[in-house]
Amino acid sequence: MNKYVLLLLLLSSLDIAAQVAIKGTVRDKDSNTPIPDVIIQYGATSRDYVYTDVNGRFSIPESGSDIVHFQCFGYKPKSVVKSEVERNPIVFMELNPVSLNPIVISPGDADKLLEEVMMNTKEKLLSEVHVGYLLHFLQTRSDSLKNEVYLKYATTLPEKTLKKNLKKERVPYTFNIIDIRRLKKSETPTSELYGAEYHASHLFTFGKSINNETTRSYTSDSSLIILQIEPLKGKEGWAKGEVMIRKDDMTISSMEIESVDSIMELQPYKKYLGNQVKVLRKVGRFEFAKAGNRYYMSNCYTYYKFRTINEYGREEDISYYCDVDCIGLLDKAKLRNRMLSGYCQELFYFPDSTQDEFWNSDYTADVQYLQHEFAGIAPSRKKSFFNWKNALFFGAVVTGTVFLMN
Repeated sequence: MNKYVLLLLLLSSLDIAAQVAIKGTVRDKDSNTPIPDVIIQYGATSRDYVYTDVNGRFSIPESGSDIVHFQCFGYKPKSVVKSEVERNPIVFMELNPVSLNPIVISPGDADKLLEEVMMNTKEKLLSEVHVGYLLHFLQTRSDSLKNEVYLKYATTLPEKTLKKNLKKERVPYTFNIIDIRRLKKSETPTSELYGAEYHASHLFTFGKSINNETTRSYTSDSSLIILQIEPLKGKEGWAKGEVMIRKDDMTISSMEIESVDSIMELQPYKKYLGNQVKVLRKVGRFEFAKAGNRYYMSNCYTYYKFRTINEYGREEDISYYCDVDCIGLLDKAKLRNRMLSGYCQELFYFPDSTQDEFWNSDYTADVQYLQHEFAGIAPSRKKSFFNWKNALFFGAVVTGTVFLMN
């Protein structure tokens, strides 16, 4: 009898072990120390979660939602594609500064402040160098269609071009493919590529604050101004989110914007290539890091969900997930003169340029190198060069802007 009991226990433990397929560790982005008691939501229900242990370790089932959500008191929430957790089992979370004494500011003052910091940031963007980025894009559809793309690309921003376009909505970056690889290829009709932007060049405008309530507060060390934006109840505010502003030079440190679900639901469908399409959800964030006296986009995360109705009345939900991280400076010789405009649908029209798994490289030192190399000097006077020693793949547009192409 004991043998049967032992056999059943063994089979049960093997079954449990088979279910727990993904393991990882959560660490502090700045100190690299493990974070205990992080809530990890891996499924669609409130029961589908686990906590990290005292060493920051966790195990979650392979089944469940495509997106894994990480939350911990004192840290900014983070969402990561489950396949990315499998490939990169160390998840970094960033401290959320404590805000003090929030006060409500008028819509007019909010708009003036946002316009000021947007212009200040654009004027101080890193120019005349080739900044490298690593992108991961995932498209999913309700019928299990998946498309996954990895892209290594460079942005170049001529100083003269920037000055001529400061008042325009979009920053005139030039995008150039270095390497591209699609891991899961499936036929994707053009009507399902709705123009998700993958770089924060289109983020220097806001909706008007007249239907939003904006509060202003400061971090405990007074180095950052925090703007919290919420739609007024019963009014169609443009979004909700948080803007972190460097107080010393009034530039953007980070921005996280999320659509208001009830407002998105009220938006009408738009006709696009025979389909009726509407956006159901928009979430994004981006951050700027400093190099000398200039700033560059250090990471960007975007998630968008669309609903389509075809000519036969069939409904489908399609979601886009895209995250981008800076990997340092690139040598001009690495550029291949394959230009992009900055929208994800282009990635399906370019053939793979490599079979290498370049996203598994470690680029952390390149980002640190970029910050160190330009400390105290004007980047536009420095020649760019490239060093592939180590590196960073962030795993979460910012905020990016997604729109329906008409």
